[in-house]
Amino acid sequence: MTTAPERVLGGATHDLAALPDPALSRIDVTDHLYASRRWLAVEEQVADVPPLYVFAPGGGFAAAYHFDERSNPWPIARLDLFLEALERPAADVLPCYLLGGRRPGHSRFLVDDGPGRAGELTSLVGAAAQAAADLGAATVAALYCDDSDTELAAAFQAHGGIRVPSHATYRLDLPGESFEDWLASLPRKQRYKELADVRKLEEAGVTYDVRPLSEADVDWIVPLELGLYHKYGNDYRSSEAANLHRAYLSCLGEDAFLVEARRDGDRVGFASVVRHGATAFVRQAGFDDEATAGAPVYFGAVFHAVIRWAAGAGVRSLDLSISAGQVKQRRGAAELARSAWVVPLTAAARRTLG
Repeated sequence: MTTAPERVLGGATHDLAALPDPALSRIDVTDHLYASRRWLAVEEQVADVPPLYVFAPGGGFAAAYHFDERSNPWPIARLDLFLEALERPAADVLPCYLLGGRRPGHSRFLVDDGPGRAGELTSLVGAAAQAAADLGAATVAALYCDDSDTELAAAFQAHGGIRVPSHATYRLDLPGESFEDWLASLPRKQRYKELADVRKLEEAGVTYDVRPLSEADVDWIVPLELGLYHKYGNDYRSSEAANLHRAYLSCLGEDAFLVEARRDGDRVGFASVVRHGATAFVRQAGFDDEATAGAPVYFGAVFHAVIRWAAGAGVRSLDLSISAGQVKQRRGAAELARSAWVVPLTAAARRTLG
């Protein structure tokens, strides 16, 4: 690991309350869910290892999350599996601290814009690398960095960071105040397809209800969620899935929503939605393939129902996470390119990463 010895690197703590006031102030006003105080509370509730809170001298902040070989086998967050999916060497990269968040699509660094931003980011990455090395980690990684952020790239490069490809994320900025406004914004061919899907859902007896998540929902949504992961070859532990939903309930309150899909009165699918200010994050989903056969229940849940709900909920933008890019872009979402950065902290990790 290379460092900038002339620069004070800041520090790190497992105690959120011990952060300097400038860092806490940024957390309390951030417009991004995954760096907000209440989301940090979610992560603290579900973490096997306490999150590491990293700060720079000027109050820059990023959270870092521990992964090792015992962690949930999640290829969009566990570094060894992330690299294997890219067909890159992955030996000796664990334990790893994911800097800036562990949720797909986002690695978030709370640093003010301005002439000091580049130095603050460099300090932040350096503080994370030093703290992680002291805790016995082999790497620090940020898997979903804004591909156009040259200052962030330079900050990782200053500490020996290696760039690897990542998954783009997708955001839908709603073009008006209603479902009809969204339809009108689509190209004619896609608009006709959405209207045809609306008719198919009505004819199939599919209805949707967007309502607050409840404890009673956890038992029926988790099997559907795991079924969707397995369908695409991903594994996930049921206990972690259930605990995450329960953390929504205890930490997010009235901003944790559920889209419940029913067919002829029977539950057949769901999508979870978290509201943060004017943005809603469409998170987990799951569907009963047999019960939804012949009906576009996914599109109705993730797009139609959420867009209809958004106007009344004060939501102007939908975060649609990663994957299924063409599906999302055809429905008006913008693609946001992402890169991953990995800082090797041991000789073995450096050999693996080249």
